[in-house]
Amino acid sequence: MTAVNNQNLLQLRFIQQSHIDSVKPFFTRLPDNPYADGAFRKRRYSVLKFQDNTVSIQPTKAFVQDDSINNFQGNIERVYENLETELLQSEGFKQLLAEFKVMTGISDERDIEVHQFRMLAIESDTPPAPEGVHQDGFDHVCVCGVSHENIAGGELLVYEHKEAEPCFKMEIKDGLFALVNDREVWHNATPMNKLDADKVGYLDCFVFTA
Repeated sequence: MTAVNNQNLLQLRFIQQSHIDSVKPFFTRLPDNPYADGAFRKRRYSVLKFQDNTVSIQPTKAFVQDDSINNFQGNIERVYENLETELLQSEGFKQLLAEFKVMTGISDERDIEVHQFRMLAIESDTPPAPEGVHQDGFDHVCVCGVSHENIAGGELLVYEHKEAEPCFKMEIKDGLFALVNDREVWHNATPMNKLDADKVGYLDCFVFTA
């Protein structure tokens, strides 16, 4: 894929496994999601600042995306519970924020929006991203894989434009940090299916945006 305006379109790193292990337990306590994707996505959402190894949570606000970006539930104000205080103050989570800031080069004053997801495989070809090929309306979007259980699929897909075939595909492995230039490329994820139909199947991840 040819670089656009000499900018990085996609950066990949793996996070130290001990940091990932320390945040995994918080995904078992994610609350139900009352919106259109609630049957297959549990989530929390917070707006943060991170400076001098200190996380400060910003006033709660509704999360809303224009329907030109999200044709599944665009123009809908969605209010989610904040990430748990214990998670926000953990060293593992602070390391994830620090890595995000290093990769993006954002200043201490910039807000970092964090979505904490458990994406459930509930039926054949459950979509991790029900809006399909999309952009999120930020400069930087980073997917951080945390855990997966009993699933096939859920791979990250990256596109040069909305109507293109994917130019990149990668499994969202535990500890993968995939930073996408949201202004220049589009992204999606492949449908998820259970490996064992009688057991729970899910993908846990954070999505950081700025």
